[in-house]
Amino acid sequence: MDIKREILNILCDDATINNHTIAAMLGVTEQQIATAIDELHQQGIIMKYSAILNSEAMGEDAPAEAMIEIKVEPKLDFGYEEIARRIYRFSEVKALYLMSGRYDLSIRVEAKTMKEISKFVWEKLSVLEGVRSTETLFIMRKYKENGVVFDQGEKQNRLVVSP
Repeated sequence: MDIKREILNILCDDATINNHTIAAMLGVTEQQIATAIDELHQQGIIMKYSAILNSEAMGEDAPAEAMIEIKVEPKLDFGYEEIARRIYRFSEVKALYLMSGRYDLSIRVEAKTMKEISKFVWEKLSVLEGVRSTETLFIMRKYKENGVVFDQGEKQNRLVVSP
């Protein structure tokens, strides 16, 4: 799994790197990389590659995003699974997590506008059986996501060191 772990680290940092480059980085053959990546797909470890978008650069075309915390009443013999399945089937839901703390589930949703997210909450989410309460937190600006810093104009504030 060592080579696979190294491949995963490389692909998590930049999924556009080709097998030839990964092979050169790790000192193995391109075929070994292709085989390892195929195995990672078959094992369900690599599920999908996606792009990280800068919504500020998209301007008016950027979707509205929110994190929604949900308190639920889990069902006997099903726990949180049944309600989680109902929630993740909504097209607006981009991610869903079982959490520790004040809320049970946390979801990240996207829609064209904040109003559409609000409508999703009151028409679809809050009326689900088992949902006790929700708290919607709109994402106003992203500074960093998946290790990518969006504020590329940040200045290096280094301390002046003099002998």
